Amino acid sequence: MNTPATLWSAWHVLAPFTFVACTILIVYWRGWWRLHRALPMRWGWRRGIFFSLGMVALWTALQSPIDVFASWLLAAHMTQHFMLTMIAPPLLLLGWPMAPLLAGVPRWFSRDTLGPILAWSSAQKFARRVTHPVTGWLAMVLLTWTWHLPVLYQFALEVPAWHLVEHMCFLWAGILFWWYVVAPYPWRSPWPRIAVPLYLLTADVANTIVAAILAFASSAIYPWYESTAPTFGVSALTDQQQAAVIMWVPGQLVYLIPAVVILFNALTGTRSTRRHSEAISLPQYSNFNRRARLHVFDVLGLPVLGAALKSARVRSAMRWLMLLGALVIVADGLLGPREASTNIAGTWTWTHWRGLTAIALVAGGNLACMTCPLIAPRTFLRRWIKPHYRWPRALGTKWLAALLIVAWLLSYEIWSLWDSSFATAWIIAGYFVTVTVVDLLFEGATFCKWLCPIGQYQMALSVASPLEVRLRSSNVCANCQTQDCLRGNASAPGCGTGLFMPKKVGNLDCTFCLDCVTACPHDNIGLLTRVPSVDIVHSGWRSSIGVLTKRVDFMVLLAVIAVGAFANAIAMTEPMLELTQQWERWMGSNFQAVTLMVCASMFAIALPLVVVAMIGPRSKSDNFQTRFGHATLLLFPLSIAMWLAHLGFHLVTGFRSALPPLQRAAQDLSVDALGAPQWSANCCAVVPPWLLPAQLCVLGAGLLACLSLVWWRAQRCVAPITDGQFPSMLAVAWRASVGMLAALSWWALGVWIALQPMQMRGLLAP
Repeated sequence: MNTPATLWSAWHVLAPFTFVACTILIVYWRGWWRLHRALPMRWGWRRGIFFSLGMVALWTALQSPIDVFASWLLAAHMTQHFMLTMIAPPLLLLGWPMAPLLAGVPRWFSRDTLGPILAWSSAQKFARRVTHPVTGWLAMVLLTWTWHLPVLYQFALEVPAWHLVEHMCFLWAGILFWWYVVAPYPWRSPWPRIAVPLYLLTADVANTIVAAILAFASSAIYPWYESTAPTFGVSALTDQQQAAVIMWVPGQLVYLIPAVVILFNALTGTRSTRRHSEAISLPQYSNFNRRARLHVFDVLGLPVLGAALKSARVRSAMRWLMLLGALVIVADGLLGPREASTNIAGTWTWTHWRGLTAIALVAGGNLACMTCPLIAPRTFLRRWIKPHYRWPRALGTKWLAALLIVAWLLSYEIWSLWDSSFATAWIIAGYFVTVTVVDLLFEGATFCKWLCPIGQYQMALSVASPLEVRLRSSNVCANCQTQDCLRGNASAPGCGTGLFMPKKVGNLDCTFCLDCVTACPHDNIGLLTRVPSVDIVHSGWRSSIGVLTKRVDFMVLLAVIAVGAFANAIAMTEPMLELTQQWERWMGSNFQAVTLMVCASMFAIALPLVVVAMIGPRSKSDNFQTRFGHATLLLFPLSIAMWLAHLGFHLVTGFRSALPPLQRAAQDLSVDALGAPQWSANCCAVVPPWLLPAQLCVLGAGLLACLSLVWWRAQRCVAPITDGQFPSMLAVAWRASVGMLAALSWWALGVWIALQPMQMRGLLAP
């Protein structure tokens, strides 16, 4: 095939369509000129340029060679659909077309013909329903799924008239979908702008699922292209995979980039043209929480729940109850059957406790540390045994905790701790003994602050929590001389991790023990709502921590937790298990193969952090240590999303496995009240159809948070260069590009993990 000749002959400019497009442009520019003369500030040149670009994109999609090649290549067809749904509609709507088109037609037509129709109440009601966000979202998602069904897709290719109908469906679905996102003047949205990111994110999940089906299919889904694609030197399956990439990657960017911009503007309460604010004030930290301050909710103010959480006795009772559960787990692990799937220690610990904890950390804060059973024996024994030592200053870092987390990630895979209820029980028992001994020797919550790997993990994930222990009013503390929240009094011991409430920032190092709430004589500390992850943007001094990005030990700890989220999940996927088996046959040692697999995975996953630290957004005064700290914090929300998606997967698929081991343990004690164990619940895990979309939604939310933070960081780095003026969009985008690519790489890895067959640990083999 002669490619140049083919490309030239593929242009089929239809006079009727071109005439209509030119007429619409003339009418629009005529109306725009009238509006521009009356209100030049509102109707600037960019509105006309946006609309013109939208018409060009629409004309290109339907009249250029893309339309001809769409019948030969699925990739070309997908490009055409992409332009009809994601390029042309938002550009047209950014031109605010309603008023210019009305002003551009003859006045007698707009007054005598269109006027009565637009004033008709039924027409207005219909317009409100059609432009409602729910209508746009359903139109985009349902039409995308419906038209990509093989039967309808094949039919549209065979019948030209239905092919045109398909194009019109995509175009109008795109216009209705982007209507809420763009909000063209003078339309008013029934929903707040803060809901737009979620609106885009959920639509992106639906788009991603279709793209994933096309990308990972073992054969061509549309038979039409099996005879046409080889003409261009590619197989139908390769063409299908290329189409999936077009639908997936550019589609992801088109959905997420406006979501990032809108989320940033909504949280800061600014428009994109407003000058960037440098200030970060305590205790609300920054502009990110400006709007949230107007609607702060205090959980401790609730009648029953709040009173219970404020009570030291109730909190102590919850810890003793959790201690009882831990003793049950240890007892069954030591005395029960060795098969992990039939033992409480093998199921409750690795499947249920981890998954529920991750959800609780993100949804409600560090509630796991608040109810930690390790605190109960320490508090009880300290009535008679008073600690007399302070933790050595040389060991007052997070290095030991980071090493313990790395050791756990390695040992978990090397010795298959998830498959040994006996080892699990001994680890829990040893943990209790170690915590009690350390905290009876050293003052405060020494183990929680410097050693506990579980606590560091929990405090790190609680960064994404919408709740935070903080002051209700900073003015009340201005005249406080006793500082009971830190030092304690007869009511409570104060903060064991050394956090001074007036200078406390975020949830890091906060165990949610609420001792400061009990100790405060002014009742000035609450469990308040906030914008999740808001404390990540704080670059100033934090009580007990200092400047976070200058704490190398803290940054390494967070980096280990972030990288470990992906390494722990990828080790359970079928491709990695097969690769480990190959390495084991080559090395002759499972220990060496698993160690190499985990270390290599963590090293590869950590590369984006290093790349962002080297060439990502930075100020001139930043050294590599500070840049690495910023890179870790900017990408950390994605690791939280990965932990949540991974552990949530095992929680959902293995949720039914909690009861049979308990029933078996009860029968061992001659207690039949719980009934006979149904071991079928521990076999053949059921993956509900909603689970994968939920995982993709969680990962997408993490990516959205990362892109927002990267954009914010790039603005901070560019602002000083612009002499106080708001940085240009191009300069910010250039600074943010490396960080965004790194975030996209982690997100793509997370999506790949979610799409892979996962080893069902803790369940009986079918």
